[in-house]
Amino acid sequence: MIPLPIDDHLEEILAQVRQHRRIVLSAPPGSGKTTRVAPRILTAGLLSAEYPNLVMLQPRRVAARASAARIAQENGWTLGGEVGYHIRNEKRVGPRTRLRVATEGILTRQLVADPFLQGVGAVVLDEFHERSLHTDLSLTLLREAADSVREDMILIVMSATVDSAPIARYLGGCPVITVPGRLFPIEIEYQEGHDARSLPDRVSLAVSRVLNSDDRGDMLVFLPGVEEIRRSERALAPMASSHDLLVLPLHGSLPSGEQDRALRPSDRRKVVLATNVAETSLTIEGITTVIDSGLARQAHHDAARGLDRLELGWISRASATQRAGRAGRTGPGRCLRLWPERENRGRAEFDVPEIRRLDLSTTILEVKSWGCTDPTSLGWFEPPPVESVEAAERTLRMLGATSANGMLTEIGRDLLRLPVHPRIGRLLSAAAVGGRVDEGAGLAALLSERDILSATGSAGSPRETHHRGECDLFSRLDLLDEARRDRFSPRLRDRGIDPIAARRVASVEEDLLRVAKRLDVEGQDPGGEDSLRFWLLLAYPDRVCKRREPGSDRAVMVGGRGVRLDPGSVVKEAAFFLALDPRETKRSEKREALVRLACAIEVEWLGHAFPDAMKAERSVFYDETRGRSVAITTTLYHDLPLREDPHGSLTDRQAEQALADWLTPRAMAYLRENEETSRWLDRYEFLRAEIPDLDLPEFTPESLQEVVAAMCQHKRSLSEVRRVPAIPLLKSLLSFHQAQTFEKEAPESIQVPTGNKIRLAYEPGRPPVLAVRLQEMFGVAETPRVASGRVPVLLHLLGPNYRPVQVTNDLRSFWTTTYFQVRKDLRNRYPKHSWPEDPWTARPEAKGKRSS
Repeated sequence: MIPLPIDDHLEEILAQVRQHRRIVLSAPPGSGKTTRVAPRILTAGLLSAEYPNLVMLQPRRVAARASAARIAQENGWTLGGEVGYHIRNEKRVGPRTRLRVATEGILTRQLVADPFLQGVGAVVLDEFHERSLHTDLSLTLLREAADSVREDMILIVMSATVDSAPIARYLGGCPVITVPGRLFPIEIEYQEGHDARSLPDRVSLAVSRVLNSDDRGDMLVFLPGVEEIRRSERALAPMASSHDLLVLPLHGSLPSGEQDRALRPSDRRKVVLATNVAETSLTIEGITTVIDSGLARQAHHDAARGLDRLELGWISRASATQRAGRAGRTGPGRCLRLWPERENRGRAEFDVPEIRRLDLSTTILEVKSWGCTDPTSLGWFEPPPVESVEAAERTLRMLGATSANGMLTEIGRDLLRLPVHPRIGRLLSAAAVGGRVDEGAGLAALLSERDILSATGSAGSPRETHHRGECDLFSRLDLLDEARRDRFSPRLRDRGIDPIAARRVASVEEDLLRVAKRLDVEGQDPGGEDSLRFWLLLAYPDRVCKRREPGSDRAVMVGGRGVRLDPGSVVKEAAFFLALDPRETKRSEKREALVRLACAIEVEWLGHAFPDAMKAERSVFYDETRGRSVAITTTLYHDLPLREDPHGSLTDRQAEQALADWLTPRAMAYLRENEETSRWLDRYEFLRAEIPDLDLPEFTPESLQEVVAAMCQHKRSLSEVRRVPAIPLLKSLLSFHQAQTFEKEAPESIQVPTGNKIRLAYEPGRPPVLAVRLQEMFGVAETPRVASGRVPVLLHLLGPNYRPVQVTNDLRSFWTTTYFQVRKDLRNRYPKHSWPEDPWTARPEAKGKRSS
């Protein structure tokens, strides 16, 4: 075996394990901890005959298979013999297997089923720094088991970049062993400045740069996803042809054979285009250069809305260190980082642990099976967010997996037998009860994996269809059969089918059929496609949507979230449908979730399947369009309105209350609609402003509630209310003193010398206006005043044509000066009206007479 840094520390590791049974091992990438520690534990005689086996947990499937194969190679063992692996949908172990590399929740399911871990004497948690959800839960359950029933168990936590001290404290203050240094140096190079070119173009340029250097080794390129891998593969095609390069993809969706091809040595120079599955626990022979895009896609779950989203973002500094380490496994290497060095300092130190960002439904189901009905009371290494736990609890209750008091139901126990998400398990169990597990497994596989439809067709046009149907999964089942018949040929891409995704779905379907046999049920259901759609409802009860308008692609989902159907969806007519894959992106229009997979449902199914989620709400309100109070009964599924009955009966009291509730916030605008009431309010507001010490109440919606209630008494419509005089009700809000002062100091009218009472015009922010014929004011020297004499009225002195000839608040000055010019201008035009030379002594006249 090639010497590795871990070799010099193996004896120290064994000594600490013998003494403490628990250790934390911190070792950088390439140190050999993954392939050397577990076999040495087995061969050192630390395990008893009762518990002779060792399980090593790997967060990634590709790494689990590769690690098991490398351990077998280094020790001269047989894969599937002394060492094996067990990952989701794939298992290679035998009766002689003592070292098993497990992943994808395999270990947690084993712990839940058997807290004693019969036959297992040691557990190694590798790559703990990745903080996968399964690893966090495994550590939590293992500590509880070791503290209570398995004190003899050996527990080793291994990590490359995480802070070891918190883990050691969590494990009771166990020893921390640090393996320093890296076997081979790695030269880190950064991009100079910002590069606006596309990612495939930048990758192509970096590969060209390596080809033109002295480096003759293979290259590993880290990209954020499958689509970027395909685009980069196309961009590199001319260079691959001219330089005889073998460009190979590496991601989790590939069949195991194609993954192995990327990992095996080759007689041609390789460029491996990989997602972050190649980030840890993998030694790819011949790699001397890593080209790192610095990007990754991470799944996030919005617990409040129950939606998943896939975000493209920058990797952490710890992740960048891991990636760079792939270049120094077998010799000196280099890492080309496609971002400026100054940006590196601004990146997060570590990635956000999955327990803080993923759906916890499966985790909480397992915790309840562990015997902990309150998941928040479990001694977590890092407690999950309370809102995420509550969201998972709600999901499990809706699926029927738990009861109202949080206990597991028979359905919940069935779901634990299936190594899939509880939603998928619910679909499978319903299909099994219905005797149609084959079709159920097909639907479940399509929902579990990446969509088999390509984003574009052969011409590169967006995938869009004008077909109409009831479920997008049904057409995909047909396409899956088509892909099988064509043996998953690359030609399928010309028909809009992704052959790699289709092959993966077919494989998962076969595995689901096998695990569904664990349910041990028999049934028969002749219901056709309706039954399949109903079973999908059982699995996605919180994804029910109501179309906003007939023919619209927009709808509202349970919880109030807006969704938009993909143009390619066949569900174009159903009023109600399931959003099977709602996804939020930063580009989501109006923050709506995009739905590629939808399934029409019948509204009657909701009451049949979920009677406790149905409720009827009766609302009484004033309907402006109908002009009266009405009663409407709304049938809801959770908070989603299903139907309305607008013809409910209501009592007089309910009608008047609804009318008053509607009118109260609009009370002032309503009162102003009446001219007489509006004039009264103008007088009132004038006096409030001019005599504040009178303490007149302010009219607000709150203070007018009693007035509105009185107006609405025994009324059902606004037209009836309009017949009720409002001024007496407004006056009732005033004290006796306030009412008397109001009438005196803000009079509606003023009596002039002719005996006529002339109305004052009150306007906000201005003194009251008295518009009076000039002849009626003869002999009056002083301008009339209001508001306890504080405000002189503004006189509009009118000519015979009732147009103002003078506007003044100083009548004495007018008679002394301006009057004579007015008399001169008007006496010949209006000779029948009085124009005396002495207005002080002239008799006021209401009608005109010949001038003297």
